[in-house]
Amino acid sequence: MTPAEPTLVLPPKPQVDPGAKVTVERDRRPHRFIKWLIGIVVIALVAVAAVVTDQTFRARTEKEIAATIATSSGADESSVGVTIHNRPFLGVLLTDELQGLDATIPTATIVRDEETVTFRDVNIHANGIRHVREQTQTVAETVSATGRVDWAELSRLAGGRITYNSDTGENGTVTIVRDVSVLGARVDVSISAVPGVETTSRRVTLTSPSASLDGIPIPEILLKSVLEGVTERFTLPDLGNLHYESLKATPRGLEFSLVGTEVKLSDLTGK
Repeated sequence: MTPAEPTLVLPPKPQVDPGAKVTVERDRRPHRFIKWLIGIVVIALVAVAAVVTDQTFRARTEKEIAATIATSSGADESSVGVTIHNRPFLGVLLTDELQGLDATIPTATIVRDEETVTFRDVNIHANGIRHVREQTQTVAETVSATGRVDWAELSRLAGGRITYNSDTGENGTVTIVRDVSVLGARVDVSISAVPGVETTSRRVTLTSPSASLDGIPIPEILLKSVLEGVTERFTLPDLGNLHYESLKATPRGLEFSLVGTEVKLSDLTGK
């Protein structure tokens, strides 16, 4: 007798509505990735546009400042270099202030009190420049500058021939040949000295002097009057709150340094 096989009970088949729509669940991760990628691209484009705009306005302002410097100093605008340090530059529209500025001027001719002086290789660094939108009120918290006055220009200022002599320690010495009157005769006196500058009077000083006439030493009493005749007219231009700090004789001329606080733009331009 064969044992009975177990009966297999199948679940009923689901009834499918012929009019019902079948919905397939899709993976939405690719869509989220595309949206994220588009967002990154938009942000990058906005950032690039901001950088380009910032650089454009910075370059335009630097060019305008270079033009102002060139006009006031008789320089060639294309030779004047200006660099603004604001990051970002467009912040100046809110603060009306430049964080810092560097300027280079190969040749600058300054006119003050009917006196004209030509400076060369001028480098200017200014910090904390306020009221930049109005030139008549623009002022820098601190300014430092260096430059040079060549020997031909110095000779004209001093009314005598000035040449470089030699280095003496940290300072250089100069030789000044000046025409003076001795008992009605005009003779050339040769003076050797170390140049310097008085910060308040802006007058060029001559220390450790010695002088001779045809190789014969000049008495001190006569030397004093000769030196006074030279330094009396040997005065550098007034630059307002920008003061002459030092002078040093070099083969190319007198190198100078200037420093100042609360320096007005008009101190530099004369306008």
